[in-house]
This record gives sequence, structure tokens and C-alpha cells, in this order.
Amino acid sequence: MRQSLLYHAFGVREGYDYVETIYQDGCVRFVLSVRPDWIKCPACGGKDIVRKGRRYRELQTVPIGLKPVFLVVEVPKCQCAACGKRFEAAPPFAPAYVRYTHRLQAFVEALSGRMTISDLAALTGLGWDTVKDIVKGRLEKDYGHPRLKELRRLSMDEIYVGRRKKFYTLVINADTGHVVWVAHGRGGDCLRKFWRLLRLSKAKVEAVSMDMSPAYWASVAENLPAATIVFDRFHIAKLVNEKLDDRRREMVREATGLMQQTVKGVRYLLLLRRDNVAAQRLPQLQAALKHNEPLNTGYLLKEALGLLWEQPSYAQMKSYLHQGCAGALDSGVRQMQQLGKSLLAHASGILAWWKHRISNGRMEGINIKIKTLLRQTYGLRDERFFTLKLYLQPSSFKTHTSRMNPKI
Repeated sequence: MRQSLLYHAFGVREGYDYVETIYQDGCVRFVLSVRPDWIKCPACGGKDIVRKGRRYRELQTVPIGLKPVFLVVEVPKCQCAACGKRFEAAPPFAPAYVRYTHRLQAFVEALSGRMTISDLAALTGLGWDTVKDIVKGRLEKDYGHPRLKELRRLSMDEIYVGRRKKFYTLVINADTGHVVWVAHGRGGDCLRKFWRLLRLSKAKVEAVSMDMSPAYWASVAENLPAATIVFDRFHIAKLVNEKLDDRRREMVREATGLMQQTVKGVRYLLLLRRDNVAAQRLPQLQAALKHNEPLNTGYLLKEALGLLWEQPSYAQMKSYLHQGCAGALDSGVRQMQQLGKSLLAHASGILAWWKHRISNGRMEGINIKIKTLLRQTYGLRDERFFTLKLYLQPSSFKTHTSRMNPKI
């Protein structure tokens, strides 16, 4: 076998000679011997070496087709004649204390963005845990220390990952959509380490998008006093829908006769924007609103507030918000009055959207990908590995694998 094939296919550098090929147990084994003139002392660099024996190390490398391939490498036991140091001449094309080569490691890393760990284990013949450790090591190197210096606009929210781990707090770059911080739990306490790293990076954050959580609000106000807080428009729309649905449920409990019949089964019709309601369902929606005055009031306020972010100027948006809140307070409907008070209390953050135009929309997309990831892995086994996979979202697998070094 030519030395160039050993190098280009399996990463075997100069210093090793091909001896023979063994076909056994459905595998291909290439036996390699080390050249005496290649060995040198790791302590003094001398080449006057006395060999004291040898052993063979079997290293798995990239497969040939569906055949597993192993390199049976000679490992001489040596002693330096100059300084007396005893050592073994370990092969440079394999990591220490493992049974695979750098080339197989790069092979697994390159495919990790396109295949599951189980698929890679089946393809390579490596154990599931071995494949996971290879992928985890690469993710740790690439994403273990997120770069924070260039951050200008942030988005933060919590995600629910199950009954055992409950919540994780995520912070993403609102401009690129990349996750820059993950912490177990929720609330301001989860962000303490992030604020310290952010100060050390000297990032100049201009705005932060969030829901109307007092904990996140207080934490950002304390640690980023110069940043503008922007309350997420989708969480505000969700709050409006929750108040309207609360009023509907209350009416279902209290209504009788025709009013009760018309208000049942219209929940999703009420929550949809009127433009999105199917034509054949409009009569049902109109009947429910016609016979339920408080529900009609809440529905009209919901539709009006949905146009808040479509106002052509900041002044008009501010005026529109205050008019909507005044209408909610004067409506006489308890849920709408609560909504009006809440929106007025958060008016500065709502209106800040006009200047910065950021929201938690990217965060919701990442949340869906995380749930898919948990289903694929049948839960959360290694918390650090899970965190590193979150840092990978939502960058494409192509971007991830392009950072793998195929020349190892």
C-alpha cells in the first residue's frame, strides 16, 4: 500500500510503514510499523533511542464502504540513551486513551449535524456514548464560550422542558437569532453570571425584548440601565386573548338559554383575527357577539389593540395605545379593565417597539426546535450536552459542520 493512501485516507503521517492487510470478522485491519529513525525523546529531543519492547494498539478509523477499518499500530517501548527517560512512542494520528483516530473523529463531527447519535453509532460501529462524547467535545470547543462583545439587541424568555428540569432561561441575539446564554431555572437569579460575563465583554447592549415578567424587567433595569426594555408584542397579544377568553368562560358559567348556546364553541373564533376567520364560520361568531354585549366589547377592544403596531408614527402609536386603554377602563368589563391597567403600567416598553422593532418571535421558533430535539433524544440525559445543543440553535447544520476541520 502506498504511503500517500495511508495519509490521505486515514491521516497516517510519515514515520509509519505498511506491513500487511488482515481480513477477519467482517473487518479490514492494516498493520503498521514505526520507523526507528522517526522516534525521538519527548524530554530532550534526542534520537539515540534504545528499544525495550513493543505492544500493538488497535485504532478504529473511517470505514471503507460498510466495512469497519482498524489500524493495528506498533507502539515501541523506549528509553533515551542521553537522559534515561522511559516512554512509549504513541501514534500522532490518534487521541490519547481512546480507540479511534483523529480522522474518524472528524468523520463523526462532520456528520453529526445531519445524523442522530444512534445513526452515527450504527454507521461507525462506535458506542453511543463514544459518539456523544466526540460530538460534545466539538460543540464545547465551538460553542462552549459564546462571544458576547458584539451583542447589541437581546431577547430573553424561559422554556419548559419537562417535569424534572422544569424551566431553562434563554438569551438570544435578537439580530441573528443565535442563543448566547442558557441557564437552568427562570427569573433574575439565572442571569447573574450572564450579566458578569456581559460586563467583562464590554458589550454595548441597546435594547432587550422580553415578556412582562417583573423578574426579568427588574434584572435588566439593574444590570443594563442604559438599555431600552421592549415588551414582546406577541406576549401582549397573548395577554389580550387570555383576558377575552377568561370573559368567555365566565359567561359560559353564568349564561342560560340562547345566550349560553351561542357563546359555546366559539373560543378559537374569538381568538383569531377577524380577517382570518373562515367565511362559513362568520355567522356563528356574529351570533355569539350579538347576544353577548360584554363579550362583544372585549372582542372589539382585542381587534383594535391588534392594530397598535401598524400605526405610522410613534406619536400616533402612543395616542392609539392610550385611547385603547381608556376604552378598556371605561368598558365596565372587569377583564378589560384589568388589561387596560396592565398596558398603561407597561406603556413605555410597549411603545419602545417603534424604535427598536424587536420581539421574541425568534425565541418561539427556537422553542419549537428544542421540543423536537427532546423528542429525538427521548428526554434530557446530559445537561451540558443539552445546553451545547441549544447554543447550536438556530444556526443551520451546514454552518455547524463547516467549522469542523476535515484535515485532521
